[in-house]
Amino acid sequence: MARGAVRWHDVYVESAAVTLGTPQSSREAVAAGLLDAAEAETSRQVSVSVSRDRSGPELAVDAGRKALAACGRDPLDIGLLIHADCWYQGLEFWNTAAYVQQQVLGHGACVAFELRQMSNGGVSALETAATRLTAVPDTGAALVTTGDRFAGPAFPRWTTDRGLAFGDAGTAVVLSRRPGVLRLVATAAWSQPLLEGLHRGEEPFGDSAGQAGPLDLVARKKGFLRHHAVDEVTARNEAGMRTAVENCLEAADAAMTDMAAVVVPFFGAKLSRLQCLEPLGIRPEDTLQEWGLTTGHLGAGDQPAGLAKLLQQDRLAPGDRVLLVGVGAGFSWTCAVLERL
Repeated sequence: MARGAVRWHDVYVESAAVTLGTPQSSREAVAAGLLDAAEAETSRQVSVSVSRDRSGPELAVDAGRKALAACGRDPLDIGLLIHADCWYQGLEFWNTAAYVQQQVLGHGACVAFELRQMSNGGVSALETAATRLTAVPDTGAALVTTGDRFAGPAFPRWTTDRGLAFGDAGTAVVLSRRPGVLRLVATAAWSQPLLEGLHRGEEPFGDSAGQAGPLDLVARKKGFLRHHAVDEVTARNEAGMRTAVENCLEAADAAMTDMAAVVVPFFGAKLSRLQCLEPLGIRPEDTLQEWGLTTGHLGAGDQPAGLAKLLQQDRLAPGDRVLLVGVGAGFSWTCAVLERL
């Protein structure tokens, strides 16, 4: 088995939930001068989820409560909580995971921590939870949450990057050693740290977050590409994702054609085709692309949200398998194969 790949035994997903904001359409964004009409046409982004009054952690709390209710778990059953995120959590210098723990579980008999793997955080947290559930049998059940709110003016959700727009959401997944709706079959992780500069660019390190202006990932990427060839960056990016996917499928003793669904990041249509669909040899209809074009990229939460959507729509028959493909700035990839019971 390839390094970084794991075949799991007796680890299950009991439930998954997502909490979204209010849709803001791309048409509204264009009319308000927040988005260029040509970019809207290229990305085919219909709308994004916008939370008007709840922070990322508050969205995560709502999703966490839904997930516990869906599987009938008592909060005291949860011995591990991992909260993954990408962006500002509403305050500086505080423990976000402890807040989610208190609001959802209300007890201290639980290991709780925050995980920062950028947009790879949701799937990476699932793998990390499976590791502790296996290594520490008396953990009980684990709750994995994500929560991000990409609010202006610091984060111009429609234009801070190209080819995608950012949406607000909280997600939650309950895992345990008790048979649930899905069995975790295999995971695999890979990374390519040479690419971390794509999201750092040539900007100097600051003294505090308050010094920063509106986030401009396009400018950062241009800074990085002044020193690195585009072809090399593209090749390394594609190779990293394919390595993680191939290692995960090998560990699951499966092929891509065995997957009933593949949940890739919720990018715009063109970027998704170039960075996910074509390199993996899959079609838009194999994914949740149409739904993602209504929610936007949910930070660390695309894959858990997609899992919740598949279960909500009852799209997986017993024996069906789904592949989650996490992609995070840095760059890191974590993939997971799950089977519907």
